[in-house]
Amino acid sequence: MKKILYPFTFILLSLLSWHSSAQERQDNAWKALFTDYSLSSSTTLRLETHVRTRQFFAENDQYLIRPSVSFKLGNNTAFATGYTLISSNTPQDRTIENNLWQQFNFSLPIKRVNYFGWIRLEQRWQSKNNENSYGARIRFRTGFQFPLGKGEKTFSPQLVVFNEVFMHLKDNFPYEFNQNWTFFGFQQKINNKMRLLTGFQRNTIAKGNTFLHKNIWSSLLFYKL
Repeated sequence: MKKILYPFTFILLSLLSWHSSAQERQDNAWKALFTDYSLSSSTTLRLETHVRTRQFFAENDQYLIRPSVSFKLGNNTAFATGYTLISSNTPQDRTIENNLWQQFNFSLPIKRVNYFGWIRLEQRWQSKNNENSYGARIRFRTGFQFPLGKGEKTFSPQLVVFNEVFMHLKDNFPYEFNQNWTFFGFQQKINNKMRLLTGFQRNTIAKGNTFLHKNIWSSLLFYKL
């Protein structure tokens, strides 16, 4: 576990020392539906559908469709792989991205707190203004879930906090900061098939010598078929 924590600690501490002379800000809203279908006790199919808007709900920003399959490796580990189609709309142009990804998930229950995270590799093909490009990046997420109710109440809400760092890859090695996500919110189990995760998310995205900051209200509904 220490080997997993060291890269997160190094990257996060490095980000704290960065400064930017120019800033841009957006106030956005993200909505997503995650639909899961279990093939067996260890294998799950998932379809994610995301709708992202700027100025909260005023302008379209991105649409994502992400099918994947997850394989349970142990009580607290899993491997997932999938495909993502991303359509990004800006006032100037439109970008289409197709990417393949592989992800290792882990969790570590510590009394009432659940420490969780993932490491995801992405291979990205982008088309913008009739020009095609390829790139790869790695994503490190780490966070905590903490029940707000006392005891083991099934429908007790949970406090969820996570941070995720994106790094561009060069020669299979992280070499350049891409973006950072920080989330604070709540997860509520609605019934045995549905749960809702909703809260505030702050994204910081590198744009050359400047940074784009996105203040986002993010809501994800998980549904088991």
